[in-house]
Amino acid sequence: MSSPKAKKKYDLVLYGATGFTGVLATKYLAATYGQKLGVKWAIAGRSAEKLKKLSAEHGGGCDFLVADAADEDAIIKMVKQTKVIASTAGPFARYGTLLLATCAKLGTDYCDITGETNWVREMIAKYDNVARATKARIVVHCGHDSIPWDLSAYLLASKLKKDTGEEVAKLDFYDDIKSAPSGGTLETAFGIMFGKENRGKFTEQKKLGFDALLLNASGGKSEYGLKARNVDLLKFSNKKALPHRSFFFMAPVNANAVKRSNALNKYGPSIKYVEGQSFTSRLGAILYVLSWAIYGVFVYIAPLRFLMRKFFLPKPGQGPSEEYMDSGHLNVLGVCTGTSGTTVKSMMSFSVDPGYKDTARMLVESALVLALEGEKVEGGGGVLTPGACQKDLLLERLKETGTVFKYF
Repeated sequence: MSSPKAKKKYDLVLYGATGFTGVLATKYLAATYGQKLGVKWAIAGRSAEKLKKLSAEHGGGCDFLVADAADEDAIIKMVKQTKVIASTAGPFARYGTLLLATCAKLGTDYCDITGETNWVREMIAKYDNVARATKARIVVHCGHDSIPWDLSAYLLASKLKKDTGEEVAKLDFYDDIKSAPSGGTLETAFGIMFGKENRGKFTEQKKLGFDALLLNASGGKSEYGLKARNVDLLKFSNKKALPHRSFFFMAPVNANAVKRSNALNKYGPSIKYVEGQSFTSRLGAILYVLSWAIYGVFVYIAPLRFLMRKFFLPKPGQGPSEEYMDSGHLNVLGVCTGTSGTTVKSMMSFSVDPGYKDTARMLVESALVLALEGEKVEGGGGVLTPGACQKDLLLERLKETGTVFKYF
């Protein structure tokens, strides 16, 4: 007997398609799957004119659905038509709650690219039990934030357990990255730091009495925790095989994604998580810190921040050029240490810009795991992470489309 999800008109609806990352995801869908490879997909957003143009220019004439993020009736109508929603429409604390909540209530699978941890905590507190009841798999962090680290942590912990029986005591990540921010990312970041997104609106998570990221499948607090001890300035390596590290802007988000996965997957009861951007020379690391110090001055002084946003920084919908994105990369070296001292190492590599071009690919492939291979996914519904939901199925799709992963 077929499931209700098998009867939907679309396998995947891409929401927020006309934004910077949304356009990249539309291009990726059209180029990789077209309209003839058994994947039924559509694009969606609030502007019919922009969607029509995008469909004609980059979507191969795909269907498009109009739904404003605040229009409940339109959101419900859209969600009912698809097996999976893939959303790029951020900032998610501003535009994403109604869509996620609707998917949770209607039993529709959902993936997004959020890096907004406080919003994720609130969504877990509000809708994890709802999604478990409807069996909706609500999977956050399905892009650069935070698949490379979350999936690596899952794979390292799995190999350590299989090879030695040990649990995880420590996770170290060394990030070699070339990327640049888009206007949408900066809008989210400024909203978190200075806007109204985080001011007094996340109340449900406080009622739990513990970090919502630790909420387990039984509705209680998981005994499997994680403490982030990310590099906060500089950490020079005394081992030739390992690079120097400085702070990485997204490390706190990645640590929290892995914290959520550990609470559900049980890698280790008390993991120490350390992440930083990697450098082969001390001078390179020092210059990186100095450049961020100068940038920080401009960001935190309001008049300078205003001038930067008005005249220098990309606006929402804008981002790096195609040429720059093609020159980007991400190599994540992971070192997992077990409770008895055994170490396992891995490398996950992306050959183009991970923040946008490969985020588009990661999001699409995350959603297609649920749409096309959903019956193979272990576990039920809830507010989840890629490392706690799509797991090895996602790794295989990423490897087939360009990602390189290896243990060593």
